[in-house]
Amino acid sequence: MRDKIASHPELGKAFGEAYGKYSRGESIRPTLGNEMQIFYMRERQTLTFLLFPELLKLEYEVARMIGESVMADQMGGYTLPEIMAHNEPIAERDKYAIEKVIEADDKHAIYRHYECADCYGVPNIGMKICAYEAGTAAGCFSAALGKRCEVTETKCCANGDPYCEFLVTVVEE
Repeated sequence: MRDKIASHPELGKAFGEAYGKYSRGESIRPTLGNEMQIFYMRERQTLTFLLFPELLKLEYEVARMIGESVMADQMGGYTLPEIMAHNEPIAERDKYAIEKVIEADDKHAIYRHYECADCYGVPNIGMKICAYEAGTAAGCFSAALGKRCEVTETKCCANGDPYCEFLVTVVEE
């Protein structure tokens, strides 16, 4: 999978440029802009994972690669608690969640997403479906810290919880 993505380095560059434009408030699409209604992505993702739950792990790994390649250069040199504090306001600014860091030290962190774009308002389907968030975060943290990190979704609105919660673990190798 990594080889296939590596054979198209222009994708990482294009994604990075799009994130940069978005962060600067510049339009990515000339007519429609940067926003779209949330149902398009959320319904597609929820039904895909409900029908093919084995894709959750694949989504996590793809998102990990995105986190490693696209966003990691923005956080190099920080500790895990510093990264967590830095990221907390970004979720709300970019409107994908209201993020609250519950605890963070050099070995682990716990954070919550309220009003998560992926699953808030989805009925209880008995699944945790925020694999993209967990994978992207794992990639960002791993690249920034220079150590493998795993992010596990421990609570999810689609699993009947009132918020999503993620456990970040720095893996000692």
